[in-house]
Amino acid sequence: MNKITLLGMEYQREELTKTLMELGVVEISDVDIDEYGELIGNPDVNSELQRIETELSYIDSALDCLGRYAPVKASLFGGRREVNISEFNGIVKNRESVWNLVTDILKKEEYLVSLKSEENRLNNLYLSLLPWKELDVPLDFAGTQKTVFQYGTIPSIVDWNSVVAELTEKIPNSYVERINSDKDQHYVFFIVHRENEEECLSYLQSKGYSRATFSGLTGTVAENIERINGRISEIMSEREKTIEKIKNMAGHRSEMEVLYDWLLMEKSRLEATEKFIKTKKVFMIKGWVPERNAPDVKKLLESKFVVYVEIEEPGKNEEFPVLLENRGIAETGEPVMKMYSLPSSREIDPNAVMAPFFIMFFGLMFSDGGYGLILSLLSGIILWRFKLEDEMRKFMKLMFFCGLSTMFWGLMFGGWFGISSLVRYAVWFDMVSEPERMLSWSLLFGIIHIYAGFAIKAANLIREKKYLDALYDVGFVYIFYTGAVLFLLPYAPAVNQDKVAPLVNIGRYMLVVGGVLLLLTQGRDRKNIFGKIAGGLSSLYNVVSFLSDVLSYSRLLALGLATAIIASIVNQLSVMFDMPIVLKVIVAVVILVVGHAVNFGINALGAYVHSCRLQYLEFFGKFYTGGGEAFSPLKINTKYTKLKLNADYEMQTIHTA
Repeated sequence: MNKITLLGMEYQREELTKTLMELGVVEISDVDIDEYGELIGNPDVNSELQRIETELSYIDSALDCLGRYAPVKASLFGGRREVNISEFNGIVKNRESVWNLVTDILKKEEYLVSLKSEENRLNNLYLSLLPWKELDVPLDFAGTQKTVFQYGTIPSIVDWNSVVAELTEKIPNSYVERINSDKDQHYVFFIVHRENEEECLSYLQSKGYSRATFSGLTGTVAENIERINGRISEIMSEREKTIEKIKNMAGHRSEMEVLYDWLLMEKSRLEATEKFIKTKKVFMIKGWVPERNAPDVKKLLESKFVVYVEIEEPGKNEEFPVLLENRGIAETGEPVMKMYSLPSSREIDPNAVMAPFFIMFFGLMFSDGGYGLILSLLSGIILWRFKLEDEMRKFMKLMFFCGLSTMFWGLMFGGWFGISSLVRYAVWFDMVSEPERMLSWSLLFGIIHIYAGFAIKAANLIREKKYLDALYDVGFVYIFYTGAVLFLLPYAPAVNQDKVAPLVNIGRYMLVVGGVLLLLTQGRDRKNIFGKIAGGLSSLYNVVSFLSDVLSYSRLLALGLATAIIASIVNQLSVMFDMPIVLKVIVAVVILVVGHAVNFGINALGAYVHSCRLQYLEFFGKFYTGGGEAFSPLKINTKYTKLKLNADYEMQTIHTA
């Protein structure tokens, strides 16, 4: 990665920014404006950015609306659709008409919201009127010159007959009637002479009476309910017509997506412009460009613009963006690594070493060749049939190789859909009948994996010209740990103690020699003799952590056995029922399909998760620094479309201050 500094004329800034976006290989960095005095400033693009963000939110809302009322069946593995740049620019030039469609959709959606709000209000009003349906008096009627008419509710726990009797006795010039009742309250009205209004109300309120009002309503309850039902029918009709109009606009969805992507590109351009510094006449950019692209970028910019471009190596201890460049099997490890962390810009990318181990361990834990065949076929078909985005392509490629690895280990162990009769054809051995042997091999694979991690640590130290550190921190550790492994060989399962006796003796000497070497070198950074001794002693204790890490690889056996045994049990369950042959075949097919599908899903997930764990803890823990920042160049970054660029195209841009 190279540093790039660019000094150009202000009047060419807009065109140069567009060119950098087309190239897509230059990351723009922030420049500390305080270093350059008061005459320097940043381009003012805040108002433009706010406007674009608002327009993006409007188009996003319009597309969401279309998605609700006119959904498009999206392919699970389908990528962005390709659009020719001339078609793209044609839509952008006519963006006013597209924007009118967006506005129209949003207005219609707003109208649908208002209809829904009105419908909810009417439904609530309908429910509140329903208990009064038998009241045939206009709701706005309050009595005559001499009488008062009023309606309301009384709690249902109050005895209605006693209310009628007591009111008639206390106020002869009154009449009360119950219209309806439910579990909560009585719905009543009363008529009373105006002279006795207060007395009547006082008595009823003592019984829990609460006046009901329907302000703004005229006519009887039945008439109002009829009007409400009519209006709800009208609302439903209007909603259907409005939704149909929105559906008719779905044919312009692709144009709205293009406009959205264009605005997204403009947003990226403006955000990059914010990082420039400028005077009235010139501007300056600082950033990063991949080393292989630097000469071509410099040549192109200097030939096209009045500009000075300086390319230089990063400083000795300067961190720079990380750009992973892997091919073949190595690139399949990138999705796994990115879930953890990118490597530091100063360390070796371990994907070339990690990916084969990940694939190998996945196959060992998934273990059934039939399942591996299915996994390879599915991922292979997806890779072949679909135009995948880069990250999804790498992941599917990883699954393809993991399927091949699973087939290989299925061949070695005789595992094919848990069919017991095929186990005898195992090329190596049957892990189910010889688990101790498989455990020993699992631990050996783990030792090799951990040693590979130490080898990368040594390579990183040698890269930094720390040759003695590589010898002390890796070479001597190899001696000590190898001695510990050889010394403990007799305690490993399925190991012939007599045959490994010579190795045990060699291990004893290596353990002593390695221990002395570590004791003398691991405290070398400490200032006093006691610190040096303490540092050496603590390094000896690390062998416990090493052996613990080695034991973690027993999961290779555990998950491999789980896959094989569950597959075998599914097969046995499918034929154990005593029933008529036709029914027995149907039941067997169902059990086989469902059982193997569940086993496939659970153990494929388990193999993936535990393979990741072995990389993240046991492998990365030996050398990995991580914490790298991904290389993020200014480029054409879209959500819905993928532009097919011509050599001589011209992108539409917004002019900014």
